[in-house]
Amino acid sequence: MISDIWCELYEKLTITLKDQFDILVEETKKYFLESANQIGITILAYLLFCITFYYVIAYLKGGSDYGHIKNMKRVLFVTAHPDDECMFFGPAILKLSQRSDCELFLLCLSTGFRNKYNQGSLRKNELWDSCDILGIPEGNITVCQNSLLPDDPAVHWKESVIADIILHHMESLMIDTIITFDKFGVSRHANHSSIFYATAYLCMEKKLPENSKAYALDSINILRKYSSLFDVPISYLLSSYWYIITLKQARIIQKAMKAHKTQYAWFRKLFIIFSRYVVINTLKEIEIVDLELDLLLNE
Repeated sequence: MISDIWCELYEKLTITLKDQFDILVEETKKYFLESANQIGITILAYLLFCITFYYVIAYLKGGSDYGHIKNMKRVLFVTAHPDDECMFFGPAILKLSQRSDCELFLLCLSTGFRNKYNQGSLRKNELWDSCDILGIPEGNITVCQNSLLPDDPAVHWKESVIADIILHHMESLMIDTIITFDKFGVSRHANHSSIFYATAYLCMEKKLPENSKAYALDSINILRKYSSLFDVPISYLLSSYWYIITLKQARIIQKAMKAHKTQYAWFRKLFIIFSRYVVINTLKEIEIVDLELDLLLNE
């Protein structure tokens, strides 16, 4: 008799627990489905906003110079390797090349040559072709071949060597504006970062020619880096200066990248498709106050 009662209670308890578990599972599923729904709607709304924002800025206001650096006449882009000009600086180069009152120059500090690949001369020719597509005349291109400046992502170039080269070109070409990498070099490539530190040295020591200014290309996190035009609203709101181009102009950059035949590997093909550096460049002026603060924080 007692055992029957216990069996009956056990069965009722088991059924109750099972029902409670089923309810919990259903409620959990419902919660996650509703959350996924909300997240999906939010993402879709953001994507539509980004596309609309990009269309307005790139197409409807594409002729405006709002957000652009003013009073530039002779601009020197300083890069580390052939292909940097189209992989990272394409939008700024394209926009500035359209200005009749602005002349562009390119200083590439290495041939991108490594001992195991005899590609030095090939890469220089590819650079000429790429710059021709982007709008920089061949006579305005300088490629350095210096054993102290090897193409190696782990090697920091000596700042004094780079600074002397940059200063010489600025003075001889009467450059009023220099544009290069920031301290993170977009991809944290040591060669890229070295150019920034050399430029920062010139700024700190007040060695830049009178009335000239230096600007650095913003490095961003990897998620934004590969979000293409969907990064445009954030970049537009957070940056000091920006250059935004249309998708048609972005195809010009892709064509310029294809000119670098020796470098056009699968991962660069993906980069040129998804990188926000193909549709937007954001720049910040390299100022002594910021450099001093940066040094203070790093001490």
